[in-house]
Amino acid sequence: MHIDKLYFTLSEILERWSISESDLIYLAENDKLRLSIRILNLPIEFGDYEETDDGRCFAIPCERSLFNGLLDLHVRDVFQLFRVGEVSVCHFRSGARAMPASGDRASS
Repeated sequence: MHIDKLYFTLSEILERWSISESDLIYLAENDKLRLSIRILNLPIEFGDYEETDDGRCFAIPCERSLFNGLLDLHVRDVFQLFRVGEVSVCHFRSGARAMPASGDRASS
């Protein structure tokens, strides 16, 4: 049976691409492969940052809601995830992809 998927697990990618886990980690840590995590009902704030004349940045929220979907990890978080085995994520890359209605912690 063929299933149209919105995302694949790391083990599925390893099998489909016939690459080693260390090669996949290398690609992800060097921003050649973007890793995302599946989120379910995470309270999240979407917005932007602005910089003051003196160089300080502050957040400008534009939406707060419960999020269901995929969020892309920053490279620094991917690095920590594979080196330590877990990462506490506070910020995601922009371009969130909500999923049809059906943790802030990711584990490898």
